[in-house]
Amino acid sequence: MSLTNLLNKTATVYRKSTLSINEFGERRTTLSTVVSNLKVALQPLKEELSHSYEGHTYVIRDVVYCSYREDILPGDIIEINNKKYFIISVENDGGRNHHLRMLIVQHD
Repeated sequence: MSLTNLLNKTATVYRKSTLSINEFGERRTTLSTVVSNLKVALQPLKEELSHSYEGHTYVIRDVVYCSYREDILPGDIIEINNKKYFIISVENDGGRNHHLRMLIVQHD
């Protein structure tokens, strides 16, 4: 069975961009679409992983697989089934530019 047969969900990937910073140092950000109609497979992990990213420690319970591409980065947000997830890690699983493995956590 090929990977494309297992990609049973459609996702959109967003990237935060800073519009402005107010006098209190607060950032006003917006989300811009990086990839739309991305075919993915959302899977629960067998165990919980703990991963540190930008000074925060996240408990990761889900993983997303998709065909290989270079425009998805850690820190992006992926929306699957109207739920948003923060992408913690993007791995070229297997190292052969075949598919990506993304570790995600639910976005507030």
